Amino acid sequence: MKINSILLLLLTIISSIAIAVVGVVFRGTVYTKYYSNPYKTTSIGAVMQAASNGIYPWSKIEVNEEKQSTKATKKTNVKSSKTKKYISVDDSYFDDALFIGDSRMVGLSQYCQDIDARATFYAKKSLSIYNIRDDKWIETEDGDEISLAEALETNHFSKVYIMVGINELGRGDENDFRQAYQDVINQIQAAEPNAYIFINSIMHVSKEKNETDELYNNTNINLRNDAIKSLEDKQNIFYLNINEAVDDEEGNLDAETTTDGVHLKGACYEPWHEYLLSHGVE
Repeated sequence: MKINSILLLLLTIISSIAIAVVGVVFRGTVYTKYYSNPYKTTSIGAVMQAASNGIYPWSKIEVNEEKQSTKATKKTNVKSSKTKKYISVDDSYFDDALFIGDSRMVGLSQYCQDIDARATFYAKKSLSIYNIRDDKWIETEDGDEISLAEALETNHFSKVYIMVGINELGRGDENDFRQAYQDVINQIQAAEPNAYIFINSIMHVSKEKNETDELYNNTNINLRNDAIKSLEDKQNIFYLNINEAVDDEEGNLDAETTTDGVHLKGACYEPWHEYLLSHGVE
């Protein structure tokens, strides 16, 4: 009888140790929620309480709502970072648009009334990306001149189109040009963080101009276009290759659309207009 009592005591001790070990081993899985107070709850107590609820070491672990929510958030973030595709739009798309640029952009304002009647133009002959970044060049109704940053403090836009580059060919290189362009984009995004920015490629020159001018030629233009194209992220910043709309078959500005080899004739802005209408985003 005494031997049976000893055996029972040993069995009880061994069982208690085994249960305690199980409680420790599975503390971070099936028994996690049963350790509500680590200073008061024993491993044996956690195992016994879990058993009363039908939870055992082999029970399936349920994923909590917080983790599911975190996973869902990550999936949402991945989806929101997808690049945007171009869509066709009508001229009302330009109601809240700003166009910034040099003499070629001035021409768009003068000869494309469908855009000019709706959009705002900050355009000036001989304007460069360096002027846009550093100078006070936008004329106000009072006759004063203010910087782009100052203008964007009071006037707000959801789309910004930029075309400059022909006047910069004699200054610095494509890397300097790209950095100045990046600085201007940073200024715009600081004022309009949700705006779409459309980088219009530098328009090519005609074949005759390309073959006779050591500076204003399409080789130099293409170097600069490649540099600013690298700024696009296709989410908020987009590169529009306007040359697709105005070039001839050899990749030069169509000679029939220009008188000086650089600027479009007044009646030849429609291809640029149509290109913009086919390259909206939402």
